[in-house]
Amino acid sequence: MKRLRSFIAAFALLLLFVFLLPSQTLAQQGPGGFGGFSGVQNLNTTSISVQVRAADGSKLTSMAVVNLSNAMGQMVRSQTTFGSQTVFQVGAGAYVVEVEVFGYEKVRVQTEVSSGNPNQIVVVKLKPDTAGGVNYVPAAGVALSPKAQKELAKGMEDFQANKFDDAIRRLDAAHQLAPAHPDITYLLGTVYEKKNDLASARKYWDAALQADPRHMSSLLACGDMLLRQDDDVDARKYLDQAAEVAPNSWRAHSLLANALLRQSMYAEAVTHAERAMELGKAQASPSLLILGQALAAEHQNDQAIAALKDYLATKPPEPTAQAVEKLIARIKEAPAAPPGAVVGGVTYENASLAKDIPDAPLSAASMRWLPTNIDDAVPPTEPGVSCTVQDVVKKVSERVAELPSLVDRYAATEILRHEELNNAGLADHVDNLSFNYLASIREIKNKFGEFLDVQEYRNGSTGNDMFPDQMASTGLPSVVLIFHPWLISDFDMSCEGLSRTATGFAWQIHFKQKKEKESRIRQYRMGGHVYPVALKGRAYIDANTFQVVRLETDLRESRPDLRLTTEHLVMEYGPVQFKSRQEVLWLPASADYYAIFRGHRFHRRHSFADYLLFSIDDKQKLGSPSDEMIGSAAAKTDASNVYK
Repeated sequence: MKRLRSFIAAFALLLLFVFLLPSQTLAQQGPGGFGGFSGVQNLNTTSISVQVRAADGSKLTSMAVVNLSNAMGQMVRSQTTFGSQTVFQVGAGAYVVEVEVFGYEKVRVQTEVSSGNPNQIVVVKLKPDTAGGVNYVPAAGVALSPKAQKELAKGMEDFQANKFDDAIRRLDAAHQLAPAHPDITYLLGTVYEKKNDLASARKYWDAALQADPRHMSSLLACGDMLLRQDDDVDARKYLDQAAEVAPNSWRAHSLLANALLRQSMYAEAVTHAERAMELGKAQASPSLLILGQALAAEHQNDQAIAALKDYLATKPPEPTAQAVEKLIARIKEAPAAPPGAVVGGVTYENASLAKDIPDAPLSAASMRWLPTNIDDAVPPTEPGVSCTVQDVVKKVSERVAELPSLVDRYAATEILRHEELNNAGLADHVDNLSFNYLASIREIKNKFGEFLDVQEYRNGSTGNDMFPDQMASTGLPSVVLIFHPWLISDFDMSCEGLSRTATGFAWQIHFKQKKEKESRIRQYRMGGHVYPVALKGRAYIDANTFQVVRLETDLRESRPDLRLTTEHLVMEYGPVQFKSRQEVLWLPASADYYAIFRGHRFHRRHSFADYLLFSIDDKQKLGSPSDEMIGSAAAKTDASNVYK
């Protein structure tokens, strides 16, 4: 992301000029863009036309978000600019125009329209953001200064790079500037937790809850920590509130069910475990273990066995599976509840079975290292700004289709950080590796059809031996080909609105693999067999260039047959300028891959740098890649990813 932020430069201070021009008849305008205004000829009603100019007075080429409020401060409408202009048709009165553009300071202008001056034109000349920050709107609604925004962004970068002391320094600076911001306070606690300083983590999470008693992340974090410390009573205080604040959070219900189970409140544990399963589906499968134990404690033996067998079908770790099988055998030998007996909250001899499994996994507690599933919550978007998915997808598809024609092969240095995670979600083993990375993207058209051929080589090989545990994570950068014209019909897509990224405004697109389409974008290879894996996800499309700047995917559903419980991918893309080309190519900057696969919980971060391009035009200038980089590529094409 540093590469991306380099485009948001620090400029010298410039004066802001706001001109209120006399009214005039507007000429016919082009399309209003996504959520913008379609110009009309000879406006007869009262209106406000906002024209946005760059610092040098030229028309602004990037998108601006323009908010219009009345004199009382109430939002009237939000629109985006098209051709540096947007028009609001409003009634007579006083208004405040607010213009936001990434890389520039926010501008607020007062204006007024009346019957005597019905068509007001407001020209806004922007001033570059000298703080070098980005416009950031926190979810908690607490305003952040540019300096606080900068420290927060830097802190998150350090945290993601596991530079915890640097992250604490940055986040603490942001916290000093915005002490009432609960998200910053929560993030500080999370960094301390990563450092195994649980006392400090708890202190910051409680402080976040003092600022916002309904701060969901802090409620779950405190409840989870207390469960791991066997403090069930205090855990309940947080988890009861979490379930009340977010009644549709499967994680909250799963954690609460576990706390209730430990307190021998079996009927309530059953209720919340069942609710967690209803909401979380396959993601909440460990809740089946809680459910089975609670039902067993209530003498509902048949139902308990059914729940535990369903849990075994998810292929848990072998020690846990063996313990569950022993538990099922004991339940079969235990007496059933007498007819008409009241079992809720009453302890029977089966209650001892609830503690029969050592180190039983906790669904929410053990999975907090995972990013939120893309369907758990929709990130906030600009209010009142709509978009047409067909228009956005058409433009981004055109950009992605350019990649194979511009790039034959590209090389880079790849840094891989692999973390094995324990049941508490903490890394207990870390590997750091480096590769010479080479990728090629080709479109193939022949009598058999149209194909996209994507191949990757690391140190000249396509094998798995160089990866930890010989589990290769390949083909991740090519996931952007979801938007290629040959593959885009495999997915249902919708536009959720205009969001904010670190580099500017972006259209937020949700996608999901169609049921009737076999996945061509993600495949697992095991034992000589290929298993297509269906995905869903969210993409962020730059509102100006229509390049993919960020892309996240999750499994459309888990794959018990592969013992693939969870897979979450976060791809970041950035512009790369090659000296020998006029084009700026958008290529992968990093890939964060999280998975629970065959009993392994791991997080991998792939970072790419030092790009070198080999295209059809540039081969003679740059030369061919070395034998060390290519290796025996021709003999190993069976390991390539081929998208039909």
